[in-house]
Amino acid sequence: MTTHPVRRPAPAPPPPRSGPAPSRGSGPSGDPPGPAFCPPPPSSLADLGLPFAFICDLILRILYFNGNVLGRDLGALACLPWPVTSEAVAFITKEGFCGTTGARTATKAHEDFAEGLEYVLTASGRERARETLQLSQYAGPAPVPISDYLASARSLATDTGEISARSMRHALGDLVIPRSVVDVVGSALTARQALFLFGPPGNGKSSIADACAAVLGNPIFIPHALYVHGEVVRIFDPIHHRLVEGPPIAHDRRWTLVYRPVVRTGGELRAQQLEPAFDRVLGFYEAPLQVKANGGIFHVDDFGRQVISPREILNRLIVPLETGVDHLNIARAGTTVSVPYATILLLSTNLDPSELVDEAFLRRVRYKALVGDPSPDDFRAIFRQVCRDGGVTYDDQAVDYLLATHYAPAGRPLRGCQPRDLVSQIVSTARYLDKPAELSRELIDRVAHAYFADFRYAAGLLPEPPAPAE
Repeated sequence: MTTHPVRRPAPAPPPPRSGPAPSRGSGPSGDPPGPAFCPPPPSSLADLGLPFAFICDLILRILYFNGNVLGRDLGALACLPWPVTSEAVAFITKEGFCGTTGARTATKAHEDFAEGLEYVLTASGRERARETLQLSQYAGPAPVPISDYLASARSLATDTGEISARSMRHALGDLVIPRSVVDVVGSALTARQALFLFGPPGNGKSSIADACAAVLGNPIFIPHALYVHGEVVRIFDPIHHRLVEGPPIAHDRRWTLVYRPVVRTGGELRAQQLEPAFDRVLGFYEAPLQVKANGGIFHVDDFGRQVISPREILNRLIVPLETGVDHLNIARAGTTVSVPYATILLLSTNLDPSELVDEAFLRRVRYKALVGDPSPDDFRAIFRQVCRDGGVTYDDQAVDYLLATHYAPAGRPLRGCQPRDLVSQIVSTARYLDKPAELSRELIDRVAHAYFADFRYAAGLLPEPPAPAE
């Protein structure tokens, strides 16, 4: 039913106290269009919205972990412009926590002289840094005040986007799936409502989730971390967030430009991952998965196979789904903050949905689509596509042989992932045997024997693969 995930650049909205961003365009370089708005660069410490003491302690921790650091690099590590960083550096230098070893590089034409100086902690500075490390070891980009993030998330939550049947066909164009499934998925995305994909394994439910992000909107700015009542909550996650490459846009570097995220979790999902997770060693919080997915898709794959029950997952997410607001408990600060729920929940499973949750829960997940096995014609279409992508000449008679020999006798169902897997193994096996990669009967028998591992071979009901030529 599908071949492989589509990963096209996404299109859409903005974040906080921001102004219009220069258009990135999509010229010959292929750069994706930029966001409609972006957070402006801060020009002073007051623009950061953070306590001055917090910035000074952050600079001390960065110096503690990195040793001698040039002024320009110190600003880059904190994701702050030098005019802002220099105010904190001047203060901790005056207090005797920091010193300089002198100029270690030539100052560029547009730089301040101090940017070329090398800074190092003094003995008292190291002592002060160790004191702050007992509370938090966070030494990354300066966080963004929660109020700025709320403005950004609200803009994502109210964005309706421009999703059409045409854009859905374009986004899912590399996938061989029925039009009825595309229409249900497109309707769910248009309504920004939860979606339930169910059906046999290997037919492209995960690929559909990846492709959906392409129609949600332009890339978005997300903060590296949040500042919430004195606590740091990290949001940016390189596992789930893909950076947008290309000419830089002038913006507050505490935010980073990413494609619409698809945050996927499977059987490993635990209840703790749906709440702010405090690391007692590092001393700061990690944002829950659904917050990392804001502006994109939160995909719970293999729904029903998690450590926690389906009922627990839906009980946790039911209020955000119905109200559009998520409540996060920041226990160490003794407070709870409310943030917009601006993600689309996508559940996918190969289990019977009616056995996972009751009717009341299924009613709240309004859009449901069966992603079934491909028809023989669709199976051949997928085979033809993966052969083209893999540089293997397609042969309809070879597929006839495959179906007649390795599917029909075993009553084996067709799966959308099988053409991709079989062609991949044909290419690898041909390379191992030093033969051309082609849909020959010999290679088909070999890879089918290895891929399906059917015990009928041992019973003599299916042909054994030929022995390799000497």
